[in-house]
Order: sequence, then C-alpha cells, then structure tokens
Amino acid sequence: MTLSELADQITTKLSDTDAASVVTCKKFLNNRYRMLFESSLWTNSMGTVSTAVTASDEVITLSDDPTVFYYPTSSTVASTAPKLDFVVAIRFTETGKDDGLEVVGASWMQFFQLDPNQWNDTSQRRATPTNFVPLPPDGSGNCRIKPIPTPKNAGTLFALGKLKFTEMGDSDSPVILGADNVLLAYGEGDMLERSMQYQKAQMKYTEATTLLQICRDLDNVQQDKMNTIVPMVADHWSRTDFI
Repeated sequence: MTLSELADQITTKLSDTDAASVVTCKKFLNNRYRMLFESSLWTNSMGTVSTAVTASDEVITLSDDPTVFYYPTSSTVASTAPKLDFVVAIRFTETGKDDGLEVVGASWMQFFQLDPNQWNDTSQRRATPTNFVPLPPDGSGNCRIKPIPTPKNAGTLFALGKLKFTEMGDSDSPVILGADNVLLAYGEGDMLERSMQYQKAQMKYTEATTLLQICRDLDNVQQDKMNTIVPMVADHWSRTDFI
C-alpha cells in the first residue's frame, strides 16, 4: 500500500477525512515508519558500498554511491539512493589480490582494552587492517571508520551497512515486509490519540506490537537464511590459549 492508500484507509475508517486530518495522518505514518525502520537491521534496509583506500589512510570516509540498495521510489538509481547510515561489517582487499580479509568492528572501549598501541599511526605498525572503529559522520553525514591498524598497502574496502531512512511520498510504499499492517495499526492509534480517545488508542498500539512481531518473523524466519554465531578473537590470542 502507498502512503496515500494507508492514510485513506485510516481516515475513512475513523470518518475523519478532512484535508487537515489526511495530512496529519500521513505525518504520523511517516514518523511510525521511521521508528519501525530504525528498530532493526531489516533485510531490505541494508546496502553495500565500495571505496578505494590508499596506503596509510587513517580515516576512511564511505561517501560513494551504494552498489546494493533499497528503492524508496520506483525511479531510484544509485546516485539518488540512500547513503549508508552506519557500518555493520567490512572487508578489505589489497590491490592486486583476489581474496579479501574480513575486518571485525570494535567499540572504542573494547579496542583500547585489547591493544591501544595500534591506535597510533606509525610506519612500523602499519599492516592489513583486522579491526575497525566507527567514527562520527563527517559534515555531510557520510559514514567514517578508522581501520586498525592503519593499512600498509592500497586496496578496496567493501562495506555492508544500514542505509539512511527515506520518508514515503504519497505514491511510495514501505520497503519492509509486512510493514503495511503495522503502520495501519500505529497510524489509527495515533489518530485516536489525536482525538483524545486514549483507551481505544492503547488497544491499537497493543495490536501494532503483535503485528510488529509478525513483521520480524517475516524478515527472519520465512526467508531462506541461516543464522550463525561468529566469535571474535583478538589478534593476541593464539591456538594454545584455548587448549
């Protein structure tokens, strides 16, 4: 369903179809859509970006157009697609090599607990990155990461991440599987709350919570995928530490 169709169903059901109510309902729906979009790593919210890395790059900015992305509108292309919001995983491939190396993310606190010396960019410590730390975005909102250690050789960085949220226009539909029913329940609850019918609104919010779980099941269970736990082992650990 498009945004206009969602709003029309809600306002018609509540017999509140004046222009101001329709505009307000669309605003509520987009707010709830943002909440839903940001609540999980939905399959359809993910994307990939690749960028060239030069030797001794201390900070890598991921400002390139995504190569895999969702379509907020039917006319979306790579140059107009949503940019990365944050990085989930990366792989680094040195120039001239075919196989890439998985680079594991770490929080600042965790990283300094493991090996704070690698933070310093010196020629003696440069090597193929094995960790990365997410940094605050740049002034244009582009993702930035710090590779650990600083790369010794040039290469290509492939990043998997969550894409930025894009509001729906009147003819746009939510990209998350099963989101329509969730938005209908939340939107009706918000409109009831707007008219100060709080008890009825609470019932719709309870319904929306149930539908949200169904939405998560659609994304995680019904699709053909296999979930695995991948342990992270710091570089200073060796096989003998586990025997």
